Amino acid sequence: MALFLLLPAALAALWWAAAAEDDWRDRFLRAAVVFGLAIVVATEALGAFGFLRRGPMAAFWLLVLLAAAGRAWRARRPAPWRGMQPALDPVVLLAIAGSVAIAIATRLAAAFSPPNSADAMAYHMPRVVYWAEQASVRFFPTPYLNQIMLQPMAEYGMLDGYLLSGGDRFINFGQWFAALASMIGVSSVAKLLGARGRGQAMAALFCTTLPSGILAASGAKNDYVMTMWAVAAVYFALRLRERNRLIDAMFLGAAVGLALFTKATAYLFLPWPLAAVLWPVLWRERRRAVPLAAVAALCALAVNLPQYRRNWSLSGSVLGFDSAQGDGFFRWRNETFGWKQTVSNMLRHASEQLGGRSTRWNRGVYDFVLATHRDLAIDVNDPATTMPWNVFQPPRNANHEANAPNRWHLLLLAAAACVLVWRAFGRRDRLRAVYALSLMLGFIAFCAYLKWQPFASRLLLPLFILGAPLVAVVEELGWRWLRPAWIQLAVSLFLLSGARLPALENWVRPLRGPRSVLHVPRERQYFADMTQWDNRDAYFAAAAALEVSACRMIGIDITNLQLEYPLQALVREAHPDARFVHTGVANVTRRYAPSVADVPCAVACLDCLGDDTRLNLYRNFPARVTAGKFVVLLHGSATDRGQGMLP
Repeated sequence: MALFLLLPAALAALWWAAAAEDDWRDRFLRAAVVFGLAIVVATEALGAFGFLRRGPMAAFWLLVLLAAAGRAWRARRPAPWRGMQPALDPVVLLAIAGSVAIAIATRLAAAFSPPNSADAMAYHMPRVVYWAEQASVRFFPTPYLNQIMLQPMAEYGMLDGYLLSGGDRFINFGQWFAALASMIGVSSVAKLLGARGRGQAMAALFCTTLPSGILAASGAKNDYVMTMWAVAAVYFALRLRERNRLIDAMFLGAAVGLALFTKATAYLFLPWPLAAVLWPVLWRERRRAVPLAAVAALCALAVNLPQYRRNWSLSGSVLGFDSAQGDGFFRWRNETFGWKQTVSNMLRHASEQLGGRSTRWNRGVYDFVLATHRDLAIDVNDPATTMPWNVFQPPRNANHEANAPNRWHLLLLAAAACVLVWRAFGRRDRLRAVYALSLMLGFIAFCAYLKWQPFASRLLLPLFILGAPLVAVVEELGWRWLRPAWIQLAVSLFLLSGARLPALENWVRPLRGPRSVLHVPRERQYFADMTQWDNRDAYFAAAAALEVSACRMIGIDITNLQLEYPLQALVREAHPDARFVHTGVANVTRRYAPSVADVPCAVACLDCLGDDTRLNLYRNFPARVTAGKFVVLLHGSATDRGQGMLP
């Protein structure tokens, strides 16, 4: 576990060694991008030779640490905090204190809980397990294609931590670090957009208090990781706009590449704000700016080429199949396109952000959306624009990272955007007005392309965070009635008040109450986001049956239920030498070599009770143990010692 400290030590060394272009925040963002590139290089390079193991990974990060420290020493880099001025402004002090308090709360939640979101159980963590087993990030057979074809950047970071620490203790820290970096990044973006100290602090506070962001910061998904790279991309685009320098173009391209390498929604969100920032430069200074933009594009492409190549081999598309099983049933994109479909999705997604405590209010929002659909003569649950098995319902005041509403932040963003557009007509604040409109275009593109689903609110996190610098307009407009500190303190306190429940009463990782992560055993927390399946006892029973057997080479059939990581975690807690491989795979991934070449001596078939079609695949496993709806099939009795069996 001590080897895990190489990662934060390497990041700190990169921060110290970074050349300061502006202030410590500029250093931090440059160090973060280099750190992200190092993760990609380490994972891809070591994986290409089958060296993705603890020893080679530790050696790589030790070299990064020594190289960064040596560069800082030779260049006599001053300490990153040199030149930082103490904040005496009450608004700035409150923003700093509130942001630190929220960061501490989310760090505690991240530290005391395992990765436990449903998506982490289904594909984020299983792909990490199989990569570690095969010491490579090559594709492997799986019924759930998300495990191989989705963008892997966040999981590369998880994998590095998993290998160095020997488990999943630090997996949640990736999102937590991304939340911290995003807060720092938006304050820097606000500065480049003209905000003074107080405006920068309010932009950071807006980012820190976003309910969906607080809830995501302690988890094991990838939304905040992509957001971090998107914020860095906008920052370096603004830098490129100011200076037209090659180094900024390279950092811009790297940040864009990392965002695209993390989550495909970056393709829908990022082009618009980048175009808003860079288009005037590309038009006015074409001879210098166009070659720099080409360099940025090449850098972004270089980061994504390995996954593009693997996906092309799998599906004939650089992004892979358009559905998780590759059969088109759960297709992510809309089946039909048009302005009505786009408006329908915009209304439904916007309504999810407006959920409140009042049932009457929520019902009113729901009725308004229904009435608008009737006026447009479109079905609110049109299967062409709605993910299967989902029905539009009134919004909820949820405290879950997947569908938490951000109603007050949405109101502030809408108000700021309207003011900026109005001022733009007077030839003022044009850059910020165009930037605000670009975020709206990102939302429209999202709704025009992707189907609606009730748990897609988390996917909009990057747009909210990228909009945080716009709240600096509250301090910068020059209107006397907005300038008094007490008004801005009141706004800040209001935002902090709304952050209290997300920080303390996360439905999946709460800090207080009977289900607090500080009290509930870690092995039971894996199921905090799986209550709808009500199968925790089945996992424990299946793990117990596998632990009692001498088998350490275990097959898992996830055709009927993809949530396999809890079983892997429970078995490996008792037997760290246990290995896993998918069985019963019938899709195109069968052509790939399994993650482990050995033949399994036991198979855990999830949700297979009564499914004779699946169970008949394992006729050569005569011993069967029923665990709820799970069936554990053993190759002989529990005391046999055959192939794949350990003493």
